Amino acid sequence: MLASTSQRAAAVARLVDLALPGQIRIGTTTSEPVSRLPSGVAALDALLDGGVPRGRISEVLGPPSSGRTSLLLTLLATTTRRGEAVAWVDLTDALHPESCMRAGVDLHRLLWVRPRQAADGLRCAEILLQAGGFALVALDCGGTPPGAWRTRVWPRLLRAAEQSHTALVVLAPQRIVGSPAALGLRLDTHRTRWLPGVWPLFEGFDTIAHLERNKLGWSHDHAARLPVRS
Repeated sequence: MLASTSQRAAAVARLVDLALPGQIRIGTTTSEPVSRLPSGVAALDALLDGGVPRGRISEVLGPPSSGRTSLLLTLLATTTRRGEAVAWVDLTDALHPESCMRAGVDLHRLLWVRPRQAADGLRCAEILLQAGGFALVALDCGGTPPGAWRTRVWPRLLRAAEQSHTALVVLAPQRIVGSPAALGLRLDTHRTRWLPGVWPLFEGFDTIAHLERNKLGWSHDHAARLPVRS
């Protein structure tokens, strides 16, 4: 059996070599490197091997006040400073323009979409991905997703992200994308930080980012500590 299999493989190789120009290796594939969007946080970029992958779906998970929105603002600021356009599909109306400006986001390069319901939000995200021209599309679902978050939607969004070479980042309290997600990053509040003084003022908190899912290959570390300002 081994000899016959080897002989068949050699015959196929000779046939391909005669029929097609160039160098061909049977049984091997060449994977292209995945382009990344740096987050602007050194510890997180090291954890993600350079940043959020383009052409993929990434989930940022965590309860309220875990740092999801702050991390997204940092990512938006870093991306717009590079001269690229971004979009935020905001189902919970959480975007605050002044906070965006303080975080360094170029509002001229930010498209803010406020859909009325979850189904509209999914459709908006798909339209934005299909349109192209955006380095990042963020889909913020806020609290617990309603029944409109259908499983069959995510493979379609993944195809659109791959074709437009756009990073789709989904913010949610728990995993909702399933297998189409390339990355799953969970944020947990570690401790609060206070400015010293007679009346201490709340400065922010430290968040632990846990890499729960990574289809692109694991790095040495699975967690990183991130400082998040209020």
